[in-house]
Amino acid sequence: MIWVSLLTLHLIGLVGYTLLLRKSALSSINKYFLAAAMQTAIFIPSIVFLVLGEVDFDLELVQWVRIVISAFLIVGLHLTAIKALSLLDASLFSIIYNLRLFFVTILGYLFLGELPPAAQIIGGIIIFSSILLLNLHKDNTYKSSPILWGLLATIWLSVHATLEKYNILDIGFETYMFITMLLGSVFLWLLVAQKKVNLQKNKGYINRQFALLLVLRPLSAWSITYALLYGSLAVASYVSGMSVVFIVIAGIIFLHEREHMRQKILATAVGVIGLTVILVSKLGLL
Repeated sequence: MIWVSLLTLHLIGLVGYTLLLRKSALSSINKYFLAAAMQTAIFIPSIVFLVLGEVDFDLELVQWVRIVISAFLIVGLHLTAIKALSLLDASLFSIIYNLRLFFVTILGYLFLGELPPAAQIIGGIIIFSSILLLNLHKDNTYKSSPILWGLLATIWLSVHATLEKYNILDIGFETYMFITMLLGSVFLWLLVAQKKVNLQKNKGYINRQFALLLVLRPLSAWSITYALLYGSLAVASYVSGMSVVFIVIAGIIFLHEREHMRQKILATAVGVIGLTVILVSKLGLL
């Protein structure tokens, strides 16, 4: 029951924050300030690990180097996603972002030596092929800045997720989450200072919508992390990937993203088929 509740919270958080981040990305709020605020919201819950004495600072130099790299990737993770969502509607962004499962599979093999079964590779290829249904080849749309930013955000997340898995296995979940999330927050606020962002001016954007974004963003991140501790990685990944369906539908209803609706729905359907193939394979049914 706890596991199901965590996955439900993750889905609510992921769909909700994606839609709200799209609206925030279109506003005049400073994007560095927005990224720093979201990362700080993700970091705050990890303070509990420090209070409980579960954070180990006695790490080797190479481990510190990997943590710093992860923190740097977190900075880029926020900034690329915000930039992509300022150029792409939420539904199209979520379809492209779903390619992370395909890229993570490749990176997992290259850097972690994780060779997935043939069925999972086929599922990843199906997900990748769903992008073809968006007709991005017409007028060289795939070369456009919005699409390239979407792909960069997806690849950036995939690299981050691969290194994150390695770090968690190497130094432990609590230590990794506290130190890395803290450094990510510090780096982003230093960037805010370096860019001389007018904090007083950006305070005007702190409203209920902004507050809800800062609740949903960490809700999504932490609920999926703990869901992995209570249940199947395969099902958790499937549920996370299925968010694309709800984001496309919600984007059409709430954000009025009705351009190229047919292509988006077809691409989403094919993506779900690919996800299902991966799920069935991971559960040993294929």
